[in-house]
Parts: sequence; structure tokens; C-alpha cells
Amino acid sequence: MTNTKLILLSLVLVVFAALFIGAFTVFGTGTVKVYGDEYVTKYFQRDKVMQVNIQIDEADWNHMMANSTAEEFVTATVVINGDVYSSVQIRPKGNSSLMSVAGSDSNRYSFKINFNDIVENQTMAGLTQLNLNNCFSDPSYMREYLSYQIFEEMGVAVPAFSYAAVSVNGDYFGLYLAVESILEPFLERNFGDISGDLYKSMGNTLKYNGDNPSDYSGLEVKSTLKNADWSKLIKMLEVLNNGGDIEKYLDVEAALKYIAVNTALVNFDSYLGNFGHNYYLYEQNGVFTIIPWDLNMSFGGFGFGSDTSRLYIDEPTQGALADRPLVAKLLANEKYLQAYHGYLEQITTKYLSGGYLEAETDRLYILISKYVRTDPTAFFSYEQFEQSISGTDTGSPVEDKETVRVIEGRQEKENEDPARNGFPVNRKWGFGNNAPGILKLAADVSDAIQKQLAGELHSTNNGNGMGMGRGMPMGDMPGNNATGPPGQQRPGGNVDMREREGGERPPGGMALPPRGVGREAIEALGQEIRQAGELTGELRNKAEKLGIPNDMLEMMARSREQIMFGGMGPPEGDDGNRPMGMGRQQQSPVDKNALTRLLAVSGVLITVGITIALLFKRRRYYKA
Repeated sequence: MTNTKLILLSLVLVVFAALFIGAFTVFGTGTVKVYGDEYVTKYFQRDKVMQVNIQIDEADWNHMMANSTAEEFVTATVVINGDVYSSVQIRPKGNSSLMSVAGSDSNRYSFKINFNDIVENQTMAGLTQLNLNNCFSDPSYMREYLSYQIFEEMGVAVPAFSYAAVSVNGDYFGLYLAVESILEPFLERNFGDISGDLYKSMGNTLKYNGDNPSDYSGLEVKSTLKNADWSKLIKMLEVLNNGGDIEKYLDVEAALKYIAVNTALVNFDSYLGNFGHNYYLYEQNGVFTIIPWDLNMSFGGFGFGSDTSRLYIDEPTQGALADRPLVAKLLANEKYLQAYHGYLEQITTKYLSGGYLEAETDRLYILISKYVRTDPTAFFSYEQFEQSISGTDTGSPVEDKETVRVIEGRQEKENEDPARNGFPVNRKWGFGNNAPGILKLAADVSDAIQKQLAGELHSTNNGNGMGMGRGMPMGDMPGNNATGPPGQQRPGGNVDMREREGGERPPGGMALPPRGVGREAIEALGQEIRQAGELTGELRNKAEKLGIPNDMLEMMARSREQIMFGGMGPPEGDDGNRPMGMGRQQQSPVDKNALTRLLAVSGVLITVGITIALLFKRRRYYKA
């Protein structure tokens, strides 16, 4: 009998141990495989062009085009490589690109597609949200593709991406770059964890401003499964800025690679540039990783041109180095500086020279050239496409292409009405004028970096960075060599401090409020507008007294994501958690600590109970 009890007890312990180990294997990282990564191999194939057909009611399409800056979702069906996804939500997306296209008579917007806002649990083989980027300001169509690829080769987490031939109701609309959103499927695929805090920078320098989360404008919470713990982010910023063991709070290797790749690719439409945007921060167990985003201005497309004499590898910032503590503080550490130099050496020798880019641009040319040649909404001519790969694009209007109808029409209208919709147009159509050819710039930058690494050229500039702190004139896009409206050009080396407080510069041409109006007053007004649900006469009068321009006021009223000043996170949706437009919640995150404690306590109680039952004899009672 005793042996039987021991055998039963042993079996109980074995079963409990198996359950505990199995649960820890599944939940130990704080995640369940909710999404999977089938979408990467099924759709994002680097040697093929994804076929995307947007099937949409004509009235809905026209409404979306006419109200593009409102970024309102409409319902459509999308067919991707023959697979039908019905009742998806689609809207125009972007900031400067959206406003610039809206200010022209082009309708080549970038688009965002949500798969599970209406149809619960519908995904694109695991993907909940897809971006279709319009290759704005890139005549080569290759800048963003190559940049993501080089980041990926360097071991940095990047979204899935591939080219997409986009059609609308069966008619070819244009060649786009399809890019995965930085949401739970991306986090699960790259980090094995969807329970951390996710932030997107709309314009934040990562300076430490104290312990109050409201003092960190320009950082939006993108975590949709739980409330973000701002104290973790603030602690990281405190240690970064004031000193301490930063590796406890920051993935330093990823940060150094982020700085190195952006520097080598001359991408200043990033944290390194005037706006301090286009990056995400993802937290796991208190440690933050920086993630690159929106790379279409790389390879000198963000007003840099081809003058490599302005590039200082140890001060790779537009404006003062001290204004970018992620760069300044990390590169002040000799160990990190040497690692950073090693990454620059790797990038320049392996990717910018040695035949890598030549082979990749040749491969991509073969892959996409037929789509570019017939692209009916192209921003540039086919000749500019070819020239921008190796030579220097002049950005002049074209006269020998099917798009002459579009481009000449735009130019004529711009000449007649240079401030259509409140956005000044002082350029020829074809954003990215004088953008250097990819191969030429890569060769020049590689040579300059190698000489700086060897000590043959200066790698610092007395803390002044690239000396481009004045930024670009209002109403102009990168690379246009514009000087701004008469009397409004800023003195060289000076930056409007309203761009330095973590907020992003308003879209091209939008007027700024008077200098005496602080961010707090503007954000307070924005909160009142959101609470009221509309622009009332009283609110308009209040804005007028503050001196807030009408175009800015209108944008504050219609903005879906607080693109002007950042925010504390997206508004709550119907489920009290995820807002419409970010995809439907599929599964709540798992609290691994609570689960482990629950399993442990339950297991102990069960084991003790069974042990008592097996090892102790029960009393028997007899009637007298």
C-alpha cells in the first residue's frame, strides 16, 4: 500500500512539474504566439513585387482623396497576391508628404490599411496593419528599401518590407513600398514579447526633463495592450543624460548601430536631424531598444546634398551635438565610441563600397523598372529614376513621359496660385531636387568616413555638429535649395526654439504661433477642442487671442494622432483599450510574474493536499 501511495505521489509531482515547465516555456517571455510570422514569407518577398488591388466604392475613394488631411478611414476590400481581405479600413497617411501632396493636385498619397478593425481576428497572415509608402522625395524608389536592408544586415530590428504594385479597382495606380507597422506582430517577431512599452517619437530629443510624464512632449505611447509605465522611460533618460550604468536601461549596441547606419546613409530625417523624429523605443524589463522608421530621405535626401565636407562622424547631428544626448553621451564613452567606429568601418567597407550597392541597385532596377516606367502617378520621370541611382537628379519637370499631363498641370496651377490651400508652393514639382545619386553619394561618404576614421580628416566640429541647425525654410521640402520667403529666412546656425522642445515642425508652409505662446497653452487648447468635439466659436476666439494661426487651429481640430505636438498616447476605443485605427485587440498580454506565482501556489497546495490524503490514515468512527 505504501508503494502505491509513493507511486501516486511521484506521478502527481511529475505531472505538476511538466505543467509548470510547459507553462513557463509558453509564458516565460511574457508572450503567447498570437500572430505568427507567416506574412513575412508569404507576402514580403524581396525578389518579387507584391500585387495589391484596392477595391473601393468610387464615392468613398473620392471622399478620401478630397479630405486626405483629415486621415479618416473608409472601408474597402484589398486583394493581395490573390488573397481577398474584405471590410478593411484604409486612409491616407504621412506628415510632410501628406501635406505636400494635398497642397498639389496629385493624389499619390501613402496609405495605411487595418485588417481587423471591422472583421475581428482578420489578419494578413498574422499582420494587423500594412503601410503603402509612396516613395515621396525619392526618384530612385530605392532609398527606403536599401536603408532598411542595410539596417537589417547590421542586426537592427526592422519592419518587413517589399515593393508593391498598387491598383485601385483594377487600374494600376503606382509602385509603392509596402512596410509593416511597428505594432504587436513586429514586436512578437523581433523580440518574442508583446508586453513591453512602445513609444513613437513625433519629435523628441531624449533629454531628461524631470519625473513628470507631461514634460515629455513628442513621444506617443503606442502600446495598446496595457498602460505604459512612464517611470521606466524617464529612468532611462535620467541615466542617459546624467550618468550611470546606461546598459541597465538601454540596448547600447542597437543604439550605436542606429547612429552609425543613419550617419553612413546620411539620413537626417531621423533622431540625428532637426526634427528628432522617425524612431520608436521598445521596452523589455526596463531596457529600451531604438527602432528605425521612415527612411525615404536617406542617402542625402534631407537637404544634405552631396557635400560630404559637412559630415562629421563624431558629431553626426544637424545642429549642436549637445541637443542630441543619445549621440553626445554615448560617443563621449571611449568604449562605445570605438564600437561605433567599428560599425562605421563595417558599413562603409561592406555596404557603401565593395560592390554591394552596385549589385543591389542592379537587382532592384531589374525588379521594378517596368513598374516605374508605367507608373501613372509618379513624382518623377523615368529618366530621373535612372539618373538618381548613379548620377545627380536635377528635379526639373519632365516633358517626355505619360506623366507630363500631371506634372505640367501641377506646375501651371502652382504658377497661377502659389499658396493653394494655405501651403505655399515655391518649387518645381518633383520633390527631392538636386538629391545626389545613390551610388555617387555612397562612394563619396565612404571615402570621407574612411579618412575620418584614419585621422586624415576632422571628425568633430567643436560641438556644432554639421552646422545645419537652422533647418529648412518653411514650405520647402528637402533638397530644394530654397531660401524661404523674402524676409523670413533664419540666420545661419540658428534654430527656432519652438522646434527644439520635442515638438515636430508643422507641415510645410504652416505658420507658427507667436513666440510668447508656450507649448502648454497650445496643448491645453488642444485638450479643450478634443473635449468639446468641435471648434466652437468660444474656442476660436480663445485661439485668436493666443495668436494661433487658422491653419494650425484647423489641424489641431482634425488631427487623429496629435501629429503636431505628440501626446501621451492614443485615445481609448470602444473596447477601452485599443483605438480604432490601430487594429482590434486579439489577445490580452500575459503577466508572466502573476502567472508563475499562481501556478506555484496552486501546485504547492495541490501537492500538499494530495500528500496529506495519501500518507495519513483517515479516522474511522463507529457507532457505540
